[in-house]
Amino acid sequence: MRETGSSGETCQTGGEVGTETGGRELGTSGESGWVLGGSKETGAGHEGGWTGELQGGNREGLKGSLNETHRQELEGTESRELTEARELEESQKQVEQVHKDTLNAVLEKEGAYISPADRQRIEAGVSSIQVVKEMGPGKTGVYRFDGTKSTIKVCSVSENQRERTGIHETMHFASHNREVIVPMPEKNGYMVYHTVGTHRCSWFHSFKNGNSNFSERGRGLNEGITTVLTNERLKELSPEKAAEAERQQVYSHAANLVAELKSIVGDSAVKEAYFGGKNQELADKVDQLGGSKAYERLSSCLDRAISADYGERMAATREAQEILARMSEQMEKQKGRS
Repeated sequence: MRETGSSGETCQTGGEVGTETGGRELGTSGESGWVLGGSKETGAGHEGGWTGELQGGNREGLKGSLNETHRQELEGTESRELTEARELEESQKQVEQVHKDTLNAVLEKEGAYISPADRQRIEAGVSSIQVVKEMGPGKTGVYRFDGTKSTIKVCSVSENQRERTGIHETMHFASHNREVIVPMPEKNGYMVYHTVGTHRCSWFHSFKNGNSNFSERGRGLNEGITTVLTNERLKELSPEKAAEAERQQVYSHAANLVAELKSIVGDSAVKEAYFGGKNQELADKVDQLGGSKAYERLSSCLDRAISADYGERMAATREAQEILARMSEQMEKQKGRS
């Protein structure tokens, strides 16, 4: 069963990057790339390959046979590993608390938009939340949902970064999450329809040949909304933290476009789609103001606004701004007639 992540053929959601590269949503790495605490060791960077080869009591037994230089290297390695383990443990506690506080704030502030099924899932808690040492270039977090389990991983970069990423990934978890399986016995498989927030994916799973016909839409809108909500939460905690997050410009083009969209259609319409799964209502409102298929075109622009290619991001942003300008103009006309 595919999971949410961030590129390739898996339906991906979440995962922050420190700068807007568009490759994240930010997030799709394989599990093998993640290292939790000091549990996975390699000999790289250490003369003689001691790290990863000596464990537990073996180290103590070998210390006496090592020369002084090697003994100091081994003791230094053990000290660094102990320090890293302690730091990771403290980071884990921080992110778990951030996750808990964010969920409480969402349920209190946005509870009216959340369905009973999603509320039950949120109150039951995320299946797994982990702080890891590494996640790949530029990536600081990822959220995965497979229909039954939800996992959050946050890279331990800095205290402020962990907080921001923890909030961002928690927002993904708190949004509308759903996976629907449609049996297709005549094709010896089934269709999967997967939703996280406004990010929708589908694919066919063949019992014989695996997954195929993967498609997705709404990822850019989803990341833009998530980033706006993350920055709003940070502002509640500290204006300075919110300002720092905005300076980092994570998904900045998508976030700015979402802010414009909210100013036109209203905060509730966007949150109903994100938290309540009422995406069609938002689409109808955009089409009413922007013309036929305006929502489809705007959603496509937002997807391209998180591209890794700067030129594509800028072109998509300009196109989206034209759509939003027409919507705003139409909204003003409607107000004038009322």
